[in-house]
Amino acid sequence: MLFNSFDFGLFLPIVFILYWWIGGKRIRFQNILLLIASYFFYGVWDWRFLLLIFASSLVDFYAGRSIALAKVEKRKKAAVYVSVFWNLGVLFVFKYYNFFLDTIKSLFEIPENTFTTLDIIIPVGLSFYTFQTIGYTIDVYRKKINPSNDLLQFLCFVSFFPQLVAGPIERASKLLPQFKIQRVFKYEAAKDGLRQLLWGLFKKIVVADNIGVAVYAIYAHPENYGSITIIYGALLFLFQLYADFSGYSDIAIGTAKLFGFNLSTNFRLPYIANSVTDFWRRWHITLSKWFQDYVYFPFVRNTSIRGISKSNRKVLGLIFTMSLVGLWHGANWTYLIFGILHGLLIAIEAIPIYKRGKRIKLHQWLDSGVLLSKPYTITFLVISLIFFRANSIESAGTMILEIFTQNIPFFDFSFIIGKKILFLVIMIIAELWRRDYIHPFKNIETVIPKVIRWGIYYFLIFAIIRYGRPDEAFIYFQF
Repeated sequence: MLFNSFDFGLFLPIVFILYWWIGGKRIRFQNILLLIASYFFYGVWDWRFLLLIFASSLVDFYAGRSIALAKVEKRKKAAVYVSVFWNLGVLFVFKYYNFFLDTIKSLFEIPENTFTTLDIIIPVGLSFYTFQTIGYTIDVYRKKINPSNDLLQFLCFVSFFPQLVAGPIERASKLLPQFKIQRVFKYEAAKDGLRQLLWGLFKKIVVADNIGVAVYAIYAHPENYGSITIIYGALLFLFQLYADFSGYSDIAIGTAKLFGFNLSTNFRLPYIANSVTDFWRRWHITLSKWFQDYVYFPFVRNTSIRGISKSNRKVLGLIFTMSLVGLWHGANWTYLIFGILHGLLIAIEAIPIYKRGKRIKLHQWLDSGVLLSKPYTITFLVISLIFFRANSIESAGTMILEIFTQNIPFFDFSFIIGKKILFLVIMIIAELWRRDYIHPFKNIETVIPKVIRWGIYYFLIFAIIRYGRPDEAFIYFQF
């Protein structure tokens, strides 16, 4: 079920009413209703995948309990390995098996019919909930959290519908305890949730989907356009991706507030970053933190290669981790190149320099807001995101060559989409104006009179209805 669909428009108020009416003051009823609602929400796409998410939940639930009950370190590690191998194995089969098979065939020139590829679709949200449950098992092993002893609560933690299919990727230490306590309806929290939900819908439906029309046309046939048009399309995609994914996060966080839950902030104005390092502190924050804690730090601490110093291990760790971040997004060489490029730049930004006699890292100097730090960051993001969005490496190469080599820059004015660009400008101004808040409408009653405030709400609702493109999938659903 899509957040921007009519089905969700019916689903949400029904679940909301039942949750607070029947659930009321009984935690178990609330959790049962949430689990039923979450499984229904997910099963609408394909009910068969409910078996997969249920199986993954059972594996990790009992892995966590096994770790706590085991007296011997080997058994604890065995339980962790079962959880990690199960989740990564499922992820590999559904998402990467065909990609690696095709790669091996190409590298070793193996005949096409030697191995059989799998004709399967990727379950929505697989990359998100598998990472969430892997994090749970590892945290239990590291003794950062106690294992869950309530299967119902754990099933809710894995399948909680607001953040199930595209995050935020929540840590068990934050989300799981919220299923253990009594949720009481709070008007102010619900009001704030509705405001954030509305803002997220505006970003997704009005901004992202409409500028996406031009982006799709340009990226589908980049060879047909001049350098200025391609640069324009690359810049539009920069904002389409942000409006789409941060819009989803706003809807997810806002929806969770309606049910008395607090989810993690996933975006903090990433395009005002002064370095690529700073960008990843602001973009898809829960994913960045996940890879930092479960991949980068263990790699640096535990990887021992003869002749390679700790500082060089950190460089290798950055490139390796960001390569995996790229590959996490999809089984395609374009995503891997995107990740490698970011890993290389972050490694370069970690180079120590001297400023006024003090030894600091390059990104710290850039983060201080030196001249051209923002243009440098945006330029790199635009170029790297060409690989992220392009249909193939060849297509990405064509676009980059067109940008830098075409002698007669030609702009296709059919991609000037008037009012819809105006909505993009509104989004940018609103988020910059309220940059210190998690969304522009947070505590807005303190700065804008009631009449004007409600006028803004009705304007956003009108824009969503008038310019919306219903049932347009979120970009990150494919990941």
